[in-house]
Amino acid sequence: MLEFTDEAQAYDEFVARFSDGLPVVLPTEPRVRAMLAGTREAPEEELGHVAPSGNVLTVKDVAVNAVMAGAEPRQLRIILAALEALLDERFNLNGVQSTTHCATPLVIVSGPFAAEAGLVAGGNVLGNGNRGNLAVGRTLRLVMTNVGGGRPRETDMAAQGTPAKISFCVAERLDAGVWPNLAQRQGGAPGETSVTVMAADGPVTVSDHRSATPERLLRNIATTFAHVGSLNAALPTQAALLLAPQHARIIFRAGWSVADVQRFLFESARNPVARLREAGEWDPALSPQFVARYGDPDDGRTAVPVLDAPERLIVAVTGGDTGGFSSVVTSWPASVPLHRFIDADGSYSVPRAEREGVAP
Repeated sequence: MLEFTDEAQAYDEFVARFSDGLPVVLPTEPRVRAMLAGTREAPEEELGHVAPSGNVLTVKDVAVNAVMAGAEPRQLRIILAALEALLDERFNLNGVQSTTHCATPLVIVSGPFAAEAGLVAGGNVLGNGNRGNLAVGRTLRLVMTNVGGGRPRETDMAAQGTPAKISFCVAERLDAGVWPNLAQRQGGAPGETSVTVMAADGPVTVSDHRSATPERLLRNIATTFAHVGSLNAALPTQAALLLAPQHARIIFRAGWSVADVQRFLFESARNPVARLREAGEWDPALSPQFVARYGDPDDGRTAVPVLDAPERLIVAVTGGDTGGFSSVVTSWPASVPLHRFIDADGSYSVPRAEREGVAP
């Protein structure tokens, strides 16, 4: 427990030592107690060790950082589920924290508890004005910094970073009138909510207001996925597609499933070997090994996908109904996306369905 002579001194010190550069809410004892009311977990329960420092993370530590981030107690269960996934060794939090890349956790919350917790799935979902979304993502970052020691220019060696490193959290639309939501496709029951995390780049907007067929729309999306400069272009792994409802309905009404979308983009979001060589995205020692899975590494026409399998594309429908703007999110490849379920009663647990640790 830290003590200060007055609130002004406390505030200045917390902003200087424990914030992400933005103002914080002082985590007074009453505020932390109120936050802990958002979970049935004991305050001293240990969730794991946070890399790179290796410090133990307790539920109370999470509550302290959630208060500072401006979260509400009803969001604590989502935050705890996301952190449980982040601390799984397959996520490779140590690498995410220390890479020179701009990697940051993307959080996708799918299911009825998202709205109960005050998360937004509609207009401007990735932008300002969404306290729940921003607070959930910001809490993860504060935990990564304050408990994990991931400090910019010290252990966080990102060359430029991304605004998404402050907060990157969306909720999925449940009323878009398309496929079963992501949580159900991950094996969850209708009343369950899933929390998915992926080590991600910042989002890239795909603006398409004219396509009326899935083929044309998804070809445009594929071009964005395949841009040389993302790590996916040179090393096929996973990615996420945040589909605008308008785009999702075009695809759904044509009779396409999510699996059809995944297969189409797996086949279409590719770069020929010649382009990768020309762009300098070719490692003579490593590239031939994985390119051989898709064709002759010595043939410049061999097309290399940005995904190493169709199911490695995470598809979620989110955003407003006001336009054809979807978002492509490529990944930091040395991490595995993971998800956790929040049951209808508010508890959270390991996934019932998880294919080799990947959150489809």
